[in-house]
Amino acid sequence: MLEWITKHPASQIALVTNEAKLTWGVLRTESLKLAQYIHEQDSTAERIGIFAKNSKDYVIAVHAVHLLGKVLVPFNTRLTEEEVRIQLKTAKVDLLLIDHKIDLPVTQLLMTCRASSCFTGTHEWKENETMSLMFTSGTTGRAKAVQQTYGNHLASARAAEAHLDYRSSDRMLTVTPLFHMSGLSQVYRSAIIGSTLYVEPRFDVERTLHLIETEGITQLSLVSIMLQRLLDAGLEKHHLRTLLVGGGPVPRPLLEEAERRQLPIAQTYGMTETCSQVATLLPSEALSHIGSSGRAIAPTMIRISQDGEIEVKGPTVTSGYFEQPESDNWTPDGYWKTGDLGTMRDGYLYVHDRRSDLIISGGENVYPAEIEAAMFRCAGVQDVGVTKQAHPTWGEVPLAFVVGSYDPTEMQGILDSQLAKYKHPIAIYHVPDLPRNANGKLMRHRLKELLP
Repeated sequence: MLEWITKHPASQIALVTNEAKLTWGVLRTESLKLAQYIHEQDSTAERIGIFAKNSKDYVIAVHAVHLLGKVLVPFNTRLTEEEVRIQLKTAKVDLLLIDHKIDLPVTQLLMTCRASSCFTGTHEWKENETMSLMFTSGTTGRAKAVQQTYGNHLASARAAEAHLDYRSSDRMLTVTPLFHMSGLSQVYRSAIIGSTLYVEPRFDVERTLHLIETEGITQLSLVSIMLQRLLDAGLEKHHLRTLLVGGGPVPRPLLEEAERRQLPIAQTYGMTETCSQVATLLPSEALSHIGSSGRAIAPTMIRISQDGEIEVKGPTVTSGYFEQPESDNWTPDGYWKTGDLGTMRDGYLYVHDRRSDLIISGGENVYPAEIEAAMFRCAGVQDVGVTKQAHPTWGEVPLAFVVGSYDPTEMQGILDSQLAKYKHPIAIYHVPDLPRNANGKLMRHRLKELLP
């Protein structure tokens, strides 16, 4: 880990937040001093959690934990105390780094603290050593702790560097939480490649547009709903080289608008279990392969099982769930079963939905994401989520929840022209907002809580 943050010029800017600008030299010193402080307070802790909002100290803490040779366990700050308590126990966390004291049964240290000297016994990581435990995003229920090795993180960064042409001159903006893979992966990529990392405490449309324009941001990672809000607010290209969009297919109207503004959209597919991306559609292919997540990023391999499930194999794939081997999803020949349904066409991956979200209506497979993409085409729709409901005749039928106002006649016309009748929602409910996790990902399993 030390070589990651020492190989770059000490005077070069490494990290920019709303609090400060840190060079690689300062970031290295601050990380070593925090590592020494943690060592002085508890040298025996093996798994160290972080419960805090995005900040410069969060990034420093990530490096400090790894300099000590400890396993990093980021926690979602939006969870209830009971949920965090369960996850602390699941991951067997010994120590928690925090930005403010919380009522949880674990030793806590403020991550703003520093020792007067730097830690000197830095750990040299081996490829197969577990470096982090990250909980699944929880869009389908109770989370599990995913093991990620040093080799996983290194392979993920190198694959992104090769496939998307990441450079040390890049300015990478992170507006997603660092406790999610999409955020944390940027910390590792920045350290490995030498890019300048911009970290925001939260996603703010106006602030994001301001940074893109004034700071020459070249790389930005989003989900579709964030992209839509930025487009609505007037997003332009400026110096952007890649707008990485994950969390599901990008609706065609957004792609078409992005193309009109010459925005370099790269749709991607990945998960916590694959240490971020396994497939990415390059900006030049965005409109020629609508709905695709692109080709597998070498050396990762992707295939579709006889049941239509996406299976992956490669150096970024997890070694399994922490102390939950019964939950592992391996095939006999070493592929990881993702739980997602998809197809491959001419080497391009098309992700349909989570297996658990699949609606089987009258014997026909119905994918909620397909319905959502169609409904998004209706003027006035700001957000939409589709789930399933039991039906006495058809078994299951789609149920839709929409944010925004629209013309019902126009919506019906779109549904009639875009979708077979059995794919039409049996009911559409108007709601003020949809349940999304801190990374902006739709939590389908909670949609029925919105029923009147």
